[in-house]
Amino acid sequence: MYDLFNAVQNQKILIEVEGLSTNVTAGLSLSESNIQPSNYLFSDAGMNAHKGEPCKSIAASVLLRKLRWSTLGLQFDWSKRNYDTSLPHNKIPDLLCQLAKKMAGPAMPVGDEFQPEAAIVNYFGPSDMLGGHLDDMEADWSKPIVSISLGCKAIFLLGGKSREDLPIAMFLRSGDIVLMSGQARECFHGIPRIFTDEESADVSSPTFTILKCRRSTYLGVH
Repeated sequence: MYDLFNAVQNQKILIEVEGLSTNVTAGLSLSESNIQPSNYLFSDAGMNAHKGEPCKSIAASVLLRKLRWSTLGLQFDWSKRNYDTSLPHNKIPDLLCQLAKKMAGPAMPVGDEFQPEAAIVNYFGPSDMLGGHLDDMEADWSKPIVSISLGCKAIFLLGGKSREDLPIAMFLRSGDIVLMSGQARECFHGIPRIFTDEESADVSSPTFTILKCRRSTYLGVH
């Protein structure tokens, strides 16, 4: 993820090069020992114009716009809607983990500490939305979900246990945190609109991001 954001800032492109020759790898500052047939590499915009080299490219900024989600901690299998504990993964960053523990405190029993094991990061572009859904992939629904909003402002709808229940609308700003616990864990919720105009912007960001920290323990592939 860091490589992608860094590539966007430096206006790079992602290129696919099959059978890289020595002169191309030298231009990319990569050794031949690191090159395998069919590689994807971030490079400067002019580096894909090598005569005779089969090469496809796409701007890093285009890839970033297509990004919809990423995961921290345990990896989530969207095709099976389960956590796959067999996949390699890193722990949630310490600072984020500490923040989630602190924010979840009011919803935890006395003497019990929230232990976030996974976080799903949803990215929204100017015209994106998130339909009503339940966060029902965890084995233990008694533990809360800490939802952190970053970037643009947005409307958050919290409904009931049925899609027919009239939702409550909340206005989220960058830095707002929604703590979903108790009966709220069983309620449908979604994002129908984000605000990207300059007058409504709290920060200079073209996107809205929701980062949900949760404890899975585990409902998934073991």
